[in-house]
Amino acid sequence: MYRFSVVVILVMMNSLWLSASAVKMIRYKPPQMDISYEKMEALSLLNEIRESMGMNTLIHNESLAAAAQAHADYLVWNHVTSHNEIPGHRGFTGRRPSDRAFRAGYLSSQVSENLSTKNPDARNSIDGLFSAIYHRFGFLDMSIDEAGVGVSQERKDTEWSAFVYLMGNSRLNALCHEPSFKGYGRYVYGVCRDKKHRISQKRFLSAKHANNEYNPKIVFYPYDGQTDVPPVFYSEIPDPLPDYDVSGFPISVAFNDFYFYKVELISFKLYDGRGREVVPVRIMNRSNDPHGRFTSHQFALFPMKRLEYDTDYRVEVVYRDKGSKKRRSWTFHTKRLDETFFRIAKRTGTITIKPYKSYLLYLVPLDGHDVIKGVQFPEDVDVTFYDNNTLRITLMSDSKRPFTIKSKRHTIHLKVK
Repeated sequence: MYRFSVVVILVMMNSLWLSASAVKMIRYKPPQMDISYEKMEALSLLNEIRESMGMNTLIHNESLAAAAQAHADYLVWNHVTSHNEIPGHRGFTGRRPSDRAFRAGYLSSQVSENLSTKNPDARNSIDGLFSAIYHRFGFLDMSIDEAGVGVSQERKDTEWSAFVYLMGNSRLNALCHEPSFKGYGRYVYGVCRDKKHRISQKRFLSAKHANNEYNPKIVFYPYDGQTDVPPVFYSEIPDPLPDYDVSGFPISVAFNDFYFYKVELISFKLYDGRGREVVPVRIMNRSNDPHGRFTSHQFALFPMKRLEYDTDYRVEVVYRDKGSKKRRSWTFHTKRLDETFFRIAKRTGTITIKPYKSYLLYLVPLDGHDVIKGVQFPEDVDVTFYDNNTLRITLMSDSKRPFTIKSKRHTIHLKVK
């Protein structure tokens, strides 16, 4: 008889609990990160993506980095995931991102923050945030030009980590360092640490949009020719698809408001490598965004089903600008799996494996709520998670007996040769 272990996925796909028996609980712990390296890597990866799209890269800013690091420490110390801090909690440095930036010496309130928790490294953090549409648009903001990254990880409970990205506009920050405007004409205030500090409206608008002029007219993501694109989206806070637990990787289009005053999206379609249109999809814009985060220049296409691994896709957008209809098309390729890979599209399936060799089992979601939960497997089988629908398994013994891996909704029979 085989004894069975139980794996339960927590909120993040990288968080696993492993029960080796009915009594003893063994907790999987990610390795300790090299914090200094991960900080540099996170900003480097972000800039690599922006540069690949023809966008300006973000320069490191010490004040933003100090504020980001303080918040990353706060998140880890208090085991929370939030943009806000609560006075009295350990590591409190300010309620909002702008408050924390002020405390670190940044004078402009015009900052934006992205963050993720429970990631083992910068690559996972960046990939996850780019799969989340609201956070993606934050990273692809055409007005920002500087950033600071904070990374923290608990030493004993290494599962608890935080990556915080605080971004700003250097020209706006510089205006807050100048003397308050005292001339004639329109001015703005309330945008600097000193709420009464005045800035000429003309100079404020010029600084706010200065970077837009040097960015592409239209920003697509995934970008044209991009490879290794994740095929799936799970959730983010706030969640743009609250009625789905799993769907396809979202495609986004952002029109640069320096070049487009008003733009009308006529059609937005996705095709697979055989030229078949991917359906169903949900097109999101300013009018139907459930959380009111989109601008009038931002659009997203959500495939309602996961995309396939290692597959070419083509996107086609038709829009109208100044009365003229225009069409743009581009392609991308989803993540390729290097290990032996089984795609199981039904509730049950049978596969054959060899001992000591690693395999990936992709359990195709049966519906928009099908993520792997409650996995049972023999104790001589090593099981980890590639994502919330894909298992990596290895038989760690010479046993030739067939066995079964079961989740809440899937049953996989495995033969050994």
